[in-house]
Amino acid sequence: MPTAAAPCGWLRSVTALAGAALVTACTASTGSTLTTGSHSATAQDVAQGYACALASFREPGRSHRTLALGVISIADEPWPTASVHQGWWRYWQKDALWIRAGHQPVTITVPNAWRTKAAITWGVNVGIVSALRLPGCPSAPGTWNGYAGGFYLRSRSACVPLVLGVGRRSAVVRVGVGRRCGSVA
Repeated sequence: MPTAAAPCGWLRSVTALAGAALVTACTASTGSTLTTGSHSATAQDVAQGYACALASFREPGRSHRTLALGVISIADEPWPTASVHQGWWRYWQKDALWIRAGHQPVTITVPNAWRTKAAITWGVNVGIVSALRLPGCPSAPGTWNGYAGGFYLRSRSACVPLVLGVGRRSAVVRVGVGRRCGSVA
């Protein structure tokens, strides 16, 4: 006699497959030669017209978030990664990025030593990259611009170092992907 757990197991598999397909569709490259899913990721600029047209919000919540350089807010949540197959990238974790509006452009870079272990993506049709540049957007004081995206990994979890830059200032933070790490690299 079948048990009640059998339909739930089937439903979990279908949900995981649908989630992986959604991640693939939402983060696929526009065909630019700068981004690939099968080689180490490269750099990408996010167009100001797109980035500054995104919804702006008041101060994001501070729970388990790292605030770098007073401008960039990123979570350090121990969410589980999802299994994907994007070139050599095997795992994905969605993670929102918040940038305080009205500042200079922001750069986010995966250090050279990590570029075969981790990659990033934030924004629509950015693709899988090792570095990206988000423009400064004029907005009302206290406003933040939110970017959907996250991390690709070759292993199930990692403490990924990111070099975050604003103008001539930079900071290195570690972000937990699939586990909690703390923010100091």
